[in-house]
Amino acid sequence: MLQCTFRHLDGIGIKRELNLWQSGIISWDDLESSQNKQLLLFESALGKSFLYYSKKALEQEDSEYFAERLPKREYYRIALTFPKEVLFLDIETTGLSRYYDTITIVGWSVDNNYSVLIKGNDDREFRKAMLDAKAIVTFNGSLFDVPFLMQEFPDLNIPKCHIDLRFLAKSVDLSGGQKKIEKMLGLKRPKNISELQGEAAPLLWYRYRWGDTKALKQLISYNHADVEGMKTIFDQVIERLLIKRKVPLSARSVQHFAKNKSKIKWATSKSSYHKGIAIRPYSGKAGPIITLQDLGLSETWSHLQVVGIDLTGNEIRPSGWCHLNYNHAITKRLGSDDEIVDETLRTQPNLVSIDSPLSLPQGRTSVSDDDPNRDKYGIMRICERILKKRGVNVYPSLIPSMQALTARGIKLANRFRSMGIPVIESYPGAAQDIMNIPRKRASLDLLSKGLEQFGIEGDFTKLTISHDELDAITSAVVGLFFWSGKFEFLGNDDEEYLIIPELKNQSNGWTKRKVIGLSGPIAAGKTTAGTFLKSKGFSYARYSTVLANMLLEDGINPSRQELQKIGMKVNREKGQRWLYRELIKTLTKNSDIVIDGLRFAEDHAFLIEKFGPTFYHIHVTAPNNECLKRYIANGGNEDEFAEAIIHPVEANVKKLSFLSHSIINNTNRIENFRTETNKAASQINRKG
Repeated sequence: MLQCTFRHLDGIGIKRELNLWQSGIISWDDLESSQNKQLLLFESALGKSFLYYSKKALEQEDSEYFAERLPKREYYRIALTFPKEVLFLDIETTGLSRYYDTITIVGWSVDNNYSVLIKGNDDREFRKAMLDAKAIVTFNGSLFDVPFLMQEFPDLNIPKCHIDLRFLAKSVDLSGGQKKIEKMLGLKRPKNISELQGEAAPLLWYRYRWGDTKALKQLISYNHADVEGMKTIFDQVIERLLIKRKVPLSARSVQHFAKNKSKIKWATSKSSYHKGIAIRPYSGKAGPIITLQDLGLSETWSHLQVVGIDLTGNEIRPSGWCHLNYNHAITKRLGSDDEIVDETLRTQPNLVSIDSPLSLPQGRTSVSDDDPNRDKYGIMRICERILKKRGVNVYPSLIPSMQALTARGIKLANRFRSMGIPVIESYPGAAQDIMNIPRKRASLDLLSKGLEQFGIEGDFTKLTISHDELDAITSAVVGLFFWSGKFEFLGNDDEEYLIIPELKNQSNGWTKRKVIGLSGPIAAGKTTAGTFLKSKGFSYARYSTVLANMLLEDGINPSRQELQKIGMKVNREKGQRWLYRELIKTLTKNSDIVIDGLRFAEDHAFLIEKFGPTFYHIHVTAPNNECLKRYIANGGNEDEFAEAIIHPVEANVKKLSFLSHSIINNTNRIENFRTETNKAASQINRKG
């Protein structure tokens, strides 16, 4: 075919090549013999050297020469010229994400031979086959197979001539996936794999890893069918393409790759392993690629209580709910928000993890499509865009089918946070992908088994439970990753964050930092405690400082009365989370910190969401008469004190005492108070 090709020569496009063919110039020899007659026509574009080097490259079977000069859509000509050195290739993976998933097998066929590389086996045969190939043929390989291969085999010699049948077939009106096109062409697959779809491949690998060697055999058979199917598609596409391009009959290849069918040669015994494909038991680590033990949660947290919720879009359809007592799961299906809240409160959780969007895209003010900012800010959050780029399937938070769920999730999260219960957003599907266990749509049995092998116990290991309960367990497991520090924040402050496992995170910065929050009545001694901790190297900040700066910008003297007034306004209009984000900007990054002036239960929840187990809440209290004395000693008077302590902003102080990890009664001498403060601060990471 290449001897009849002129597209690699400068100045020759589709029309000019067709004109040459129609004028009787079919081959390079024809062109050379006619060159004297048409010198003026071709002199500028064609020189003797062009054909000389083309012939030389063909003689040396230098396919790279032609691949560098031909348009990619013409690469099929190279394959037709070197049919014995065309490699049909297909890979199978654990999923679609190159960020999280890996190749399980690589199958390829050259001529009538089929070979396969199984993950963990010697790859020398595969490397040699790629090195010897003049061209490779894939289906959607430019977007899937080749990028995966380049990632896992960075030094692999991939031929420049790569023919992607997905796009070549489209040029002759054969669109869709490979199996759809095979059906259009009347191709039938073997009965044992005829019903298998692409999503079955990861599942077969999971089964193999967990002891089912027959699953690997079926996976290889599935891969072989894909490879052989490409041969038929290639033949049919080329036949149609040559007619469409009006290629002269004498230039058309008679090569039919489908006639060179390959068969799988199975090794029947150890002695024949070198002669066929051997199916050996999986020798690597079975089950999830990380376990609960790997999280490094110390015995201190053996009673960690996490609630996971796989939320539905309405209260009529039950949601999956899980109470995870460290590694023991109890699951239920719950309906209303009240039912979910009541059941959750009974567990006294350290953390609640909800599978639902818990925020809006930045700039959006409502979930509905009539939001005036919809067109400007869209329907996706940053966390969803990141997952999409990583190849993880995730729904935008504000597509119509997700709007009710997002609204319900935000409402439920706010309700928990108003009680001081920290809430994180989780996505079980992404977590399962990262942990390398099947999602529910692949296999409920293997998802259940994967959670068990991760280290979770409970009735779900013996009884059949719903898919939403299994996802609720996974949501709770994400809470364990969060607590251990092996997680990733996806998003930003304005949109909040989605929490996903991060297996490479060593978590040292997360678990070793000290973050102290101080709450208590007016003049109980919070500032004294904060100043003392500052002298010990803590970065010190007060909520009131942010509020005072706001007042000063408006020319208002930041008296206690004005601070209380603006504090209520900020809480009502901007929210405590906004106030915290402003406060954190004033702190030294990665240092130990102490935050003075927690006033709302949301402060407690938010600081745990931000700092996890490194946050320690100290509530400072003192008898009312002692507080009054200190208030007067600092320049106040009794009437001002009486008015200050009944202000609504102080109404939550007593509630904060129930949320705190430690209560210090500041009635003794300053030295004793400092000792108690220092002792409480030393309990960080030991409060389980």
